[in-house]
Amino acid sequence: MNTKILMIFCLSVLIAGCSKNKYTTKPQLTLKSVSSTVVAKGQPLSFNIEFTDKEGDVQDSMWIQKVSKVCPNSPIANWAINFQIPNFPATKDLKGNFDINFINNVTGSGYYYITGCGNVPDTCYFRFVLKDLGGHTSDTLVSPNIVLLP
Repeated sequence: MNTKILMIFCLSVLIAGCSKNKYTTKPQLTLKSVSSTVVAKGQPLSFNIEFTDKEGDVQDSMWIQKVSKVCPNSPIANWAINFQIPNFPATKDLKGNFDINFINNVTGSGYYYITGCGNVPDTCYFRFVLKDLGGHTSDTLVSPNIVLLP
């Protein structure tokens, strides 16, 4: 009986010791929330994205792309930007959040400007890729479908 208990204890310690650390050299992105999936003209659209990084050197940039499903060949409906990440002290096993804010069809508001396909609702999605100072890039995070109303 004692041998079985000892074997179970040793197996439990081995499994716990082999658990994967969620902090990796390659930055990790997780979409925590989206403010809305239907966005009227003048309405903001906000993404809250959690990041983790083993070295904590995520202060380079984030590539963001909007992809239209309605008018895929329109340059105003498909674009990409480099979101500059503010400089802050790097710490090991860094975890934090980015709030990225857009506004539909209104310029000069302090938000990133987005627009759809003109006079028809645009169903689109967003892609996010984080690059750290070491040159490592995250996997591509893809948002749910978002409808931009004209």
